[in-house]
Amino acid sequence: MNSPKSRALLGFMGAFCLLLVAGAPLSAKSSDHVDLPYNLTATKIDSDVFVVTDRDFYSSNVLVAKMLDGTVVIVSSPFENLGTQTLMDWVAKTMKPKKVVAINTHFHLDGTGGNEIYKKMGAETWSSDLTKQLRLEENKKDRIKAAEFYKNEDLKRRILSSHPVPADNVFDLKQGKVFSFSNELVEVSFPGPAHSPDNVVVYFPKKKLLFGGCMIKPKELGYLGDANVKAWPDSARRLKKFDAKIVIPGHGEWGGPEMVNKTIKVAEKAVGEMRL
Repeated sequence: MNSPKSRALLGFMGAFCLLLVAGAPLSAKSSDHVDLPYNLTATKIDSDVFVVTDRDFYSSNVLVAKMLDGTVVIVSSPFENLGTQTLMDWVAKTMKPKKVVAINTHFHLDGTGGNEIYKKMGAETWSSDLTKQLRLEENKKDRIKAAEFYKNEDLKRRILSSHPVPADNVFDLKQGKVFSFSNELVEVSFPGPAHSPDNVVVYFPKKKLLFGGCMIKPKELGYLGDANVKAWPDSARRLKKFDAKIVIPGHGEWGGPEMVNKTIKVAEKAVGEMRL
């Protein structure tokens, strides 16, 4: 095996394996997965960037990114307090943030459900003005009846033990919000109604990363209780302006810009079926 041909073959095989590894999605590497309590998983997708997935609650995703100045930005939220406490403890231990900024992506629990713990742990919480309004209106509803949505008794108990509250800081929905952390920008934008009337997306230009939240639905639109299906295709098309290499949905697996294109097709199909 020490002949020139053998060495050449081994060299080719080594280069081929390196190409395979380089081309594999970050989320596929087992070394980048960290299992956390309460069935949460943290997956590294870039340097100082993680997706934390709550497998108990519909594989919901939360984005965690450390910025140049040491601030950790958390986009979206676990549904309830135990998951959020687990997330915040992990962030404090592994990322040692200068401060934490938590951005609510919409008024549902997977956008705002962790605010009570975020605030308790000293995070700066932000949402649009409409998200705050809708969260306050939602809090007036019968929580026990709303919890019937969760069939598992333990999950139901965890939901009822939590007390969702609105964010402390608000921005105008249509104007959005731009954060700057040592000149590293984070852009919060409203592309239009889709999954909910207030769904916003969060874009990290330096990282070419887009958290599209629950309006990114590459397979089916899912829960439509607060959706605007007719507006969804156009709202999704507006996401094409972002130069994103990674697109993260509110639930399930993430991918590239094809996630936006697939969402447009799924939404267009749903609109067409409404007309039948």
